[in-house]
Amino acid sequence: MIDIKEFQKNLWSLISLLRDKNGSERVVRGVFGFIWLKMLAKKALLKKDLIPATASRPSKRYELLREEADHLSARYPHIPFDEVLVSARNICQDDSIFVDTALAYIEGAIDSVGREEMRETARAIYDLMTKTFEATNRYGLALLPQLFIDIMVGVLDYEPEMVVYDPAFGYGRPFKCLSERLSDRPVKIAGQEIDREICTLTKVIMEVLDVCSEGLGCGDTLGSPLHTQGYSVSQFDRVICEPPTGMRLGREELESDSYMRFIYGIPRTGEWAFIEHGISSLKKNGKLVSSIQNGALIRELPDGIIRQNLVKHDLVEAVIQLPALPSNISALKSSILIINKDKPEARKGSVLMVSISREMLDRKRLETSLVSLALDTYARWEEVDNLSRIVSFSEMETHRFSLLPSVYVMEIPSSREAASLIRAISRLPGIRIGEIATVSSGTDKGRLKTTTEKAGALKVHLLKISDIEGDGELNLEKAETIYVEDAEEVERIRLYPDDIVLSAKGTIDKIAQVGEYGEGIILAMGANLLRIRVDPGKYPARALYELLNSEYGKSMLSQISTGTMIRGLSVRNVENIKVPKVDEKRFLEYSKTSEKLRREINDLKAKIAELVKAEKEEFKNLFIQDKALPQNQKKTGE
Repeated sequence: MIDIKEFQKNLWSLISLLRDKNGSERVVRGVFGFIWLKMLAKKALLKKDLIPATASRPSKRYELLREEADHLSARYPHIPFDEVLVSARNICQDDSIFVDTALAYIEGAIDSVGREEMRETARAIYDLMTKTFEATNRYGLALLPQLFIDIMVGVLDYEPEMVVYDPAFGYGRPFKCLSERLSDRPVKIAGQEIDREICTLTKVIMEVLDVCSEGLGCGDTLGSPLHTQGYSVSQFDRVICEPPTGMRLGREELESDSYMRFIYGIPRTGEWAFIEHGISSLKKNGKLVSSIQNGALIRELPDGIIRQNLVKHDLVEAVIQLPALPSNISALKSSILIINKDKPEARKGSVLMVSISREMLDRKRLETSLVSLALDTYARWEEVDNLSRIVSFSEMETHRFSLLPSVYVMEIPSSREAASLIRAISRLPGIRIGEIATVSSGTDKGRLKTTTEKAGALKVHLLKISDIEGDGELNLEKAETIYVEDAEEVERIRLYPDDIVLSAKGTIDKIAQVGEYGEGIILAMGANLLRIRVDPGKYPARALYELLNSEYGKSMLSQISTGTMIRGLSVRNVENIKVPKVDEKRFLEYSKTSEKLRREINDLKAKIAELVKAEKEEFKNLFIQDKALPQNQKKTGE
């Protein structure tokens, strides 16, 4: 087998040279187009399918590649090799001696591959290709780490006689992963890819990997599906999908879809569109596994309608929420959605919610332990503290059919007392913060129309995160003072007594409740702060503040936060936090007792401060004995 490290060294040198010369990332595709054509030609040669060559290397490298492609086209008529040749042409005809040397090495390495080494070499080159595309971060694979594909394939329950369909197959990562798992058994695949160059290159790659690519086609899956039967899309045993993100779709096109694919709701984004297309492509006992961004699992209209219908039709079997890892290219958090048209009887009427945190994983083997934990938890189908819950449809309805596992799986602290409190609160009837309060975000000073003219302007103390002390007090002395003429502008971000203030970004969650700060003092929230204004007729503001400040609240805020090193909170996620309903009479009793205890605590703090001061005075007197002497004489001992 070739030395993959040396191969990688020459490959990356070649890509770096060509990118510097051409100023385009597309050269990466061209290089791999050249490599995979050479690999397919070598495979044909190893099968005694001799390729007549009239061109000589290296002066006529492209002519030789074309001859090889022409010969291969007779064996693989479904592959338009010209599309790969176009991207490889400029590379082959480059007159740089450095490029020629790197290409010569790659050709020599491929020529040295034996029959028994071909499959293993092809897989190693494929893995190298994915790393290269991720490193260039353009024209490459979707930005999910390989472990997502490993888990998705692991829960797919694919059997060799089945056909697996991918409506947006890219470079065919699931297909390659399946071929590895099944070893010598054939994998039957079908799929569609909108990018013709990627589609053709993937067909070549699949043939090198001994996976028949005749079922792969080029085109727009949502606009013009290729796998159809009359007025319906073709149906498959298994569907696996890594939908493109960031797609915005027109409602009219989807409503008039002639294949009736969007019966569970008209999606606004590409993720749910591809998932609904995938569901319509399933047989009666079929199964779909798809990656999906966490936002799509919790957003309201129109995503909420789709989720509600999928749940009520008992199609959702499980959702696996994965933590962000250092290897992630994308900062966006994602989960794995499992749809099953043939759910076992014991699983009907419920959904397995799995929420994996980094703390559960082996730090030395993060990705390996994550894959194992996800697959084992799905296979066992049981509730585990801090990890998984089997959630009923009725409970999901109280959360507006959110499919985000962390909404249901509480992160239980190791402390028994804190764990007991969190479990007790989570079992109580709840209500969303958005139903009892309005949540809004602050603004940056630069967005305000400030003035240096104090006359007629409003004096505003603009708070920032650092102005919230550790004990929940607001430090007005540290707050920046600005003057604003527009009263409406100030009102939008103004803080009134009983308003709750949260840090929206940072490494530490901070929370405070606004008190009475004197007549004429105007507080406002700056950037990276959120305001919760509770309707006093629906919920006691003090109760909500203390709940958010409790272990329960900290756990909920941790679960809805985004980001890894620097966490963030969004208005919508805060609105969706479930808090228990509070008995007003019991809360009044608690408030009286709590207020009395708080006064005692403050008195004790004041007493402690006096004692600390007295102790310091005694220490000073240890060295200053004669109090009658002047200070300069005390120091000299005179």
